[in-house]
Amino acid sequence: MAQQAALAEAEALGVNVVVLGITEEGDYNEQVAHIEDLVTRQVDLIVLVPAEASALVPAVEAAVAAGIPVINLDSPIETDQVVSFIGSDNVEGGRMAGQYIAEQLGGQGQVAVIRGRLGNPVELQRYTGFTEAIAAYDGIELVAEGVGNWEADQGYNVMEDFLTAHPDLDAVFAESDRMILGAAQAAAAAGRDDLILVGLDGILEALQAVRDGTISADVAQRPDLMGAYAVRYGLEFLQTGEIDPVITTPMTLALPDNVDPLIQAWEAIQ
Repeated sequence: MAQQAALAEAEALGVNVVVLGITEEGDYNEQVAHIEDLVTRQVDLIVLVPAEASALVPAVEAAVAAGIPVINLDSPIETDQVVSFIGSDNVEGGRMAGQYIAEQLGGQGQVAVIRGRLGNPVELQRYTGFTEAIAAYDGIELVAEGVGNWEADQGYNVMEDFLTAHPDLDAVFAESDRMILGAAQAAAAAGRDDLILVGLDGILEALQAVRDGTISADVAQRPDLMGAYAVRYGLEFLQTGEIDPVITTPMTLALPDNVDPLIQAWEAIQ
């Protein structure tokens, strides 16, 4: 969605945008090659969603040294040389998920969390917000954690392990939508339609799962705004030399009664 929104904003503003993706999530070597290629092309500005927080730092700093400003989108990178970070408050996103689960359980119950790729700053932020939220409830017990590396198939496997080891489990938070969708499949296969299942991202498939009752809720980011803001404020920076160092995009707790407009926003740009 961020890509489509960025391209739409670029067309509206008359900006030429080159989109380079990676073939496998987490492949920072390919991303380094993309950055080096863009430097060779002498582009005016680079917008980067980093596959890894530290491994891309030398390439980013080399781009900046070559006179090409870099905007960091969605997931933070470990350098202070980017001109701006545009993205969600992931601590708050995790907190929203934890608060929702605790309230749905009436402050009593067993919960588990499926974590993303350990060492990724977004993972830690989402985990921190979630655990801080549930820690405010003495009756909420965090009984299990598993690592799903952001992937649906691994979320499925972790969920299977949770259900075997903790038959009285009440709720699961997965730090990404792909993982919660995999976990929902495992729960359905086990006949556990009583579980509270919450994801975080706001991808179309997860929003549809909220509408259909496959998962309970989704903390939905606004990737459309991330993409549009990157182009809009990137262009303003090139024209004026000014940009806010942090631009925070909003999140919405998607529930069955408010999810339709979010789905429609996705469908409108596909």
